[in-house]
Amino acid sequence: MAMVAAPSPVRPAVYRFEGFTLDLLVGVLIDPHGTELHVRPKTFFLLRHLVENAGRLVSRDELLAAVWPGIFVTDDSITLCIGELRRVLSDDGRRLIRTTPRRGYMLAATVTRDDCVTPPPVAADPVSAAPVAMAVAEDAGPVAGAVVTGPPVLAVQPFVNMTNDPEQDYFADGITEDLTTLLSHLRCFSVVARNSAFTYKGNAVDVREVGRRLGADYVLEGSVRKAGDKVRITAQLCAADTGRHVWADRFDGTLADIFAFQDRVTEAVVGGIEPSLRFAELERIRARPTASQTAYDLYLRAMARRYVSREGSDEAQALLRQAIRLDPNYVVAHGALAITHTYRFAQGWSKPGDTEEALRYARRVVEVGGHEPSTLANAAHALAYLGRDYDAALAAAQRALLLAPNAAQILLACGWMRAYVGEAEAALALIERAKQLSPADPLTFIFNSAASYAHFVAGRYEQAVHAARRALSEGPTYLVALRLLATSLAHAGRVEEAAEAARTLLSLAPGYTLAAAADHASMRDPVTRRRFVDGLRLAGVPD
Repeated sequence: MAMVAAPSPVRPAVYRFEGFTLDLLVGVLIDPHGTELHVRPKTFFLLRHLVENAGRLVSRDELLAAVWPGIFVTDDSITLCIGELRRVLSDDGRRLIRTTPRRGYMLAATVTRDDCVTPPPVAADPVSAAPVAMAVAEDAGPVAGAVVTGPPVLAVQPFVNMTNDPEQDYFADGITEDLTTLLSHLRCFSVVARNSAFTYKGNAVDVREVGRRLGADYVLEGSVRKAGDKVRITAQLCAADTGRHVWADRFDGTLADIFAFQDRVTEAVVGGIEPSLRFAELERIRARPTASQTAYDLYLRAMARRYVSREGSDEAQALLRQAIRLDPNYVVAHGALAITHTYRFAQGWSKPGDTEEALRYARRVVEVGGHEPSTLANAAHALAYLGRDYDAALAAAQRALLLAPNAAQILLACGWMRAYVGEAEAALALIERAKQLSPADPLTFIFNSAASYAHFVAGRYEQAVHAARRALSEGPTYLVALRLLATSLAHAGRVEEAAEAARTLLSLAPGYTLAAAADHASMRDPVTRRRFVDGLRLAGVPD
């Protein structure tokens, strides 16, 4: 199909027909009045195929192969999707979607394609419309008149460690994170990001409260009991609105087949939410990260330490390097090591040779790890921020987004990529989607820093200041946000406040200079880079 990722950084298209907009990057269908229309995922994909083949009769067999690849479904599935499309497109007279009995369907409309991505317009009131990204940046909350769209939302609660050994918490956390990642690959529902769900770790919270706070329709919870080589995983799926049990099961086995455990749990959850999916899509996205149980264990330990402190970051990197020595083909660890280097570089913790190591592993991921979205997103960020290889970074990020369009961390990474290359509005739309899927994320300071960055790129300094202050209220030692605050305040003419921000920056990073700021100016556009450094100069950062 036309939207399969290619090595070149071609941006996804926005299709327009009869006043409607089908935005494949943001994943929305918008009516002529600027309102997002709610359609089921399979209906969205069917419309996409018809739009991409407008003016041509598309057979039912072709639609089945394109929308339900490898899955046996009856023709009724197509009929239901077509009916839903006619309803949302107000095509009662069957003018737009024409049926040829026993043969297929055709979209009878003139379709135009935009190869640049802009955020979807959402009606702010009955008279005027404002971009959704601006509403988010202004912290105005949901835009009035917008219709929530997309699949059901699932929250995976932290699985409880039943071993009575706190040292084994990392193992239960790792099981939860891996299940969250696997489930986020599927297109039949959205998954609340791991960090938001983990805010409830250790607390007995009613699933209805979890649903209300995280915006989830379903909650998956469970426990892990590990004794020697044996593991027992119990899990249950509950409807968040009523607390009713939808499904429950127990899985026993050994550490040798831990990945089969995850697959079985994932299959059962999918079966409970959308039985027609069966197991074909799971087979497609299922991938064993490593054959080495020890390497996997090291990776889980590293992930629990990566953002704790400089010392924790040192330990995480040592664990990841050990995992890679045990299994040199463990690309998940390669990507994790690359992204830890980006955070360390931003914090001024890098040592000679670190950037070269990060880029070596990031490029290895792009070469051989093309089916693991989180790993691709990590590699993309390292390539852009450390290597300034924007084309390769955009291509890797887009591949990740195609594989996991509902994963908050991947949406955030793609938002950073768009901001780096100067596409501020597309960046803000992606960041907002990420925040919606991870509303209680402990790393929200990174989300808000990304928003501040995008506003700075666009020259909206007051909005950049607002987002940077929000980031610092959650992560007061995050130097990315401090640099953005200082330079944005200076450009906004608030010189005294800018000087105060610069003094805070220098107290956390003694010896910081404009030369270092130039290294941290990761924008592709040289004019924007100069703006960033000039603002820090005005704030008082020394040469």
